[in-house]
Amino acid sequence: MSQLKPWYAVAIPHEDIRKGRLEESVFAANLWAVVQGTAPEIYLDPVEFYHKTFMTVGLRNILLKVAKALKGDADAGDRIISLQTTFGGGKTHTLIALWHMAKNLSKILGSDNLVEIKNLLEGHVPDKPINVAVFTNHTCDATQGRQTPDGVHTRTLWGEIALQLGGRELYEKVRINDETQRVPQGIFLDILSETSPCLILLDEIADYCVGAAAVPVGDTTLADQTISFIQQLEEAVAQVPGAVVVATLPASRLEVAQSEKGQELFSALERRFHRLGADIKPVGDDEIYEIVRARLFESINTTDEPDYPDKVAKVYQGMYASHAGEVPPEASKTAYREQIRRAFPFHPLVIDALYTRWGSHPDFQRTRGVLRLLASIVGDLWSRREGNTQTQHLIQPCHIRWSIDALHAALTRLWGPAYEAVVAGDVLGERSNAGIIDEERGGDYRREKIAQGLASAILLGSFGGKGHRVGFSAKELKLATARYGLNWNYTDGALLELDNRCFYLHSTSAAGLGKRYWFSTKPRLTKLLVQYRQQIGDETFDDEILETLRMQVQKGATGQATWRIIVNPEIDLPEQKSLTLLILHPSLTWTENGGGKDEIKRMIFQLSERCGAKDRIYRNTLLFLVTNPRGLTKLYNAYRERAALRGIKSDYWDQLDADDREELSKRLESAERASVEALGPAYTVVCRVYGHEIETCILQDARTNFQEHLDYIWNTLIEEEEWILRRIGSVMLQKAGLIPEEGGIRIRDAIDAFLRFTDKPMIASKEAITSGLEMGCRDGIVGIGRGTSLSNLMARYCNEHVSIDPNEEGLWIIPPFKVEKREESVAEGDTSSVVKEISDKVQIDKGISAEPLKTKGTVRRFKIKGAVPVESYPELFRCFVSPAVRMNLKKLHLGIEFEMEVGEGNELDPNDPTLKAMKEAASQLGLDFEIEE
Repeated sequence: MSQLKPWYAVAIPHEDIRKGRLEESVFAANLWAVVQGTAPEIYLDPVEFYHKTFMTVGLRNILLKVAKALKGDADAGDRIISLQTTFGGGKTHTLIALWHMAKNLSKILGSDNLVEIKNLLEGHVPDKPINVAVFTNHTCDATQGRQTPDGVHTRTLWGEIALQLGGRELYEKVRINDETQRVPQGIFLDILSETSPCLILLDEIADYCVGAAAVPVGDTTLADQTISFIQQLEEAVAQVPGAVVVATLPASRLEVAQSEKGQELFSALERRFHRLGADIKPVGDDEIYEIVRARLFESINTTDEPDYPDKVAKVYQGMYASHAGEVPPEASKTAYREQIRRAFPFHPLVIDALYTRWGSHPDFQRTRGVLRLLASIVGDLWSRREGNTQTQHLIQPCHIRWSIDALHAALTRLWGPAYEAVVAGDVLGERSNAGIIDEERGGDYRREKIAQGLASAILLGSFGGKGHRVGFSAKELKLATARYGLNWNYTDGALLELDNRCFYLHSTSAAGLGKRYWFSTKPRLTKLLVQYRQQIGDETFDDEILETLRMQVQKGATGQATWRIIVNPEIDLPEQKSLTLLILHPSLTWTENGGGKDEIKRMIFQLSERCGAKDRIYRNTLLFLVTNPRGLTKLYNAYRERAALRGIKSDYWDQLDADDREELSKRLESAERASVEALGPAYTVVCRVYGHEIETCILQDARTNFQEHLDYIWNTLIEEEEWILRRIGSVMLQKAGLIPEEGGIRIRDAIDAFLRFTDKPMIASKEAITSGLEMGCRDGIVGIGRGTSLSNLMARYCNEHVSIDPNEEGLWIIPPFKVEKREESVAEGDTSSVVKEISDKVQIDKGISAEPLKTKGTVRRFKIKGAVPVESYPELFRCFVSPAVRMNLKKLHLGIEFEMEVGEGNELDPNDPTLKAMKEAASQLGLDFEIEE
């Protein structure tokens, strides 16, 4: 078997198709435009018209029947003919053929190119000229009528027929009826008798009656009068030999106006024509192949291979037979070879899908519409033949380009504009899912457009099926896409990929034919999600993660943590003089075996050692929180899922049905929550600089609430790892060198040492040092001095409580010392001498005037509560006695509680410095201080 050729190397389209001059009007046959001489040339030239018209069995029968009837050789029943087919079923084309036969018979019979029509008509046509009248829904407006070129103003169907058959003379017989729009009674018998042989052609009369129903005529309408006239006309035709009427009717009332009145008019017309007439179908379903071939192609073979269509049919039917179990049963049989031959250069599936599936739509002109779309397909493929890379022995569904204007317009007009999104998203172009598959696989997939061709075929078969017949089956798709010389299994692989990726592709079980596939404007949520996940790919969403971290940090901690938190610190991070947790960029993940660990160390050392262009001073305040690989992967996946769902909601929300919208909302809500809950498990590695090394704490657990996770880290570092101290004990005081044997250490310097040097533990706050020193002073481990310098101490403390302000300049850690024990004791009712002694001293120490306060206040009494040894009473008096205050010793109970009362007329202001000094003294002694106003 010699190699097969592309169809365009054998078949030659008509010139208008080859040169891209195809006009839509060529396929919009209009009988009245032919009469008026305004139709395209193909309809005006009788020879050209018949040359491009395939003589179907129905058309042959009609032409012969009408010719005989005009000659007077037919019964009355054969002279009233109705053509009732679906929209685009060839009715108007048949009327044009009859008009040419009647008006241009001599040209037809004299042409050498119309042998078939000559053989059909010779001997069966009348010898006399044939009078012709044409009335369509474009002839005479029901409301305004028509002004004819010879000055007659017609208003009705009967006025037009009389004028066209017999001129002004016969029109005068019905002029009054025409002007009053009332049906003539019995007059047309005379008119037809005078004009026989005559042919009356009525096209789209049902549409005309819909408009006429709005024109009142007495108690009736012009539509009622018109339908009544149809009966008068049929009765007259039946009585006049040589008179013939041929009328077209829609196949169903769905093709007429949807109003109740329109349905009534259709039924009335149908009854009128069927009462006396014969119904003939111009085009048989099995003749569409020949009609297509005759109208679209000059030739379909070459002189050296006249049987080439049969050659292609034999090869392809043989290919199907060798894969009998993978194609529909009829395709593997020899009869399918004849079907391929008749349809050449098209594959039968292309024509069948348009003619039967698309033809089921009430607005699709069946024959005319199929021709229009097929002509556009042929014109597109012909114009691109030079750069074609596809195997095109036949024009198959896989070769259809849905961007062609005619196809695109028909798709959106008949099936909805939403299919634009289907084509763009799944079917055609490099960015469609099918196009992406072809590009990814390359080779034959890219060259032959395997996936795009398969998607185009599925779209073609997505319409017009009923019930289980919706879409194309997997076996039918083999016919639509398999090409001789290509890998037979390409279709299976591409179908699997499309089923996994396409947004709008749907499928269902089709029994013995496998699954059926079709496109719908309803996207599939699960496939959308898969596709959006793939499109997102390896995006990390680091910026979004950092923003979420900042938002979580702003909510604040729920526990006792004292650190400041900074997310994604810059290299020029300012000095941090208190404990700070630095949450590093999520991409810096701690891996024990890999470069991530080294990169993090470099980052930590850089932040720890440098403060912009300067050396960092406070280095022991920085903690670093970084991600772990497993947790980071889950975090990224959570953000990708959220992004995919957000994208679907943004792009497809309006196209989803209620159930999918609800499902999408639930999934998105869950994804939003998961993206936050994944933060904690991702950030489980804490680092610090200890000495000259990086020390890590890898958490064994995590919290899904990020605030709780931060608290968990805090508690782990304090209680388990002991990285952070809330208070320094005696051992740490000794270890840190804060118990001097001589001289002393400024407390602020001691605090700075813990904040600066990484060989020391971190402190939760400055109070960790001061509270430790307070306890050490009380226990006699260290002494505390107060003064401008060690040589000028104004007070020294040891073995007693002292309150230490970390911000006070004149506080020193000094060696511990022994305090001389006071011998004074206080007996109840005998306090005056002690009070005087201590009162004088406290005025000096506190800097308080000995004179009574003059400002009138509201504080009359205050209580001091707490356990104080009796031997400490002198110190107690020293702190709290002043000339403005006297002690009420009756409230003294074993050193647990005593009450102070202000002297009569000397009530204190709440902000009085005396009260503030006393409150501070109480705090230093570990006592509660309550004011009563």
